[in-house]
Amino acid sequence: MLRCVLRSLFSLLLALPLAAQAPRSDGDGPHVLWEGREAQVLRLRGGRVEGTPLPRSRELALEGLPGLKLNPASPEAPPCEYPLPPRLLALSDLHGNWAGTVELLRAHGVMDEQFRWTFGRGHLVIVGDVADRGAGVTELYWLIRSLEAQAAKAKGRVHLLLGNHDAMLVRGEHRDVNPKYLQAWSGQPGGLKVLFGGRSELGRWLRTRNVAVRIGTHLFLHGGVSTELLAQGLGLQALNARFRKELEVPERPFLLSTKGPVWYRGLIPGADPGRTADATTGEVDLALSAFGAKAVVVGHTTLPRVAAHHGGRVLGIDAGLKRGGSGEGLYLDRGKPFRALPDGRREPL
Repeated sequence: MLRCVLRSLFSLLLALPLAAQAPRSDGDGPHVLWEGREAQVLRLRGGRVEGTPLPRSRELALEGLPGLKLNPASPEAPPCEYPLPPRLLALSDLHGNWAGTVELLRAHGVMDEQFRWTFGRGHLVIVGDVADRGAGVTELYWLIRSLEAQAAKAKGRVHLLLGNHDAMLVRGEHRDVNPKYLQAWSGQPGGLKVLFGGRSELGRWLRTRNVAVRIGTHLFLHGGVSTELLAQGLGLQALNARFRKELEVPERPFLLSTKGPVWYRGLIPGADPGRTADATTGEVDLALSAFGAKAVVVGHTTLPRVAAHHGGRVLGIDAGLKRGGSGEGLYLDRGKPFRALPDGRREPL
């Protein structure tokens, strides 16, 4: 009897961090707004906005997560080329789905029940679209920030790549934002435009993220590489630098068009019938060659499961999370691809 009680209590304790950090319908935050070297921390609790100064230690308290040391200086843009790690997990199109994302991260050894990095020298790649639709967007951004800092200490890496919805959030386009956020911050001057603007911590961080990275011989980006994008003659570093600049352009520039890296769907056969022509395998080969890759990993196009196309040259991984339930990811074991299932199993692709 006592053993059963202790087992139940232990299970409850393990569940506490998830409950502590899970999104609340009447809460949001924190949002950190910088003024020079000082910052104000805004939290929404019970429908009311609470503002407090960032402590002099500049350590931000994150509910259920390790504290995060912030820097008044804007984050630096990360590199965009990396050697192949021993293991890698890639997820895409999280869309505010806290529970489904946490399920996959824990099931495949990226973090433990207390949200501590357990992936060693492995890499976690978020292939765009944390934003919009779901109610756990802010919490997921902070979780990724926390894992990014923890991974660096373990000589691992976390890559947040921008998707079209992340770009929309940065640009102040809110048509797909969960109503929770619009209602919650309607009384805050500037609303979400300020909370993800150029002086907010999350806004500054997002504005310095990459849109594409190459890890080993795998290219990762949210949408894909069109022939029109190839015609721009951009290398990987130039593509990332130009994308960051075009995020701030009021009108819709080329890289944010349907032929750009976050909106293009042509790499997945039949993804956009009547609007986007399917890329041929020859065109896929040209795209891979241009970026020094042998395979490209994309999200953006919803699939029933993680799947390989064009003879394994294209791996589509937008599989389930955007619908709000359990989803799948891509696991690379020394470069060999597997479907990462929510129960921790891996199936070869």
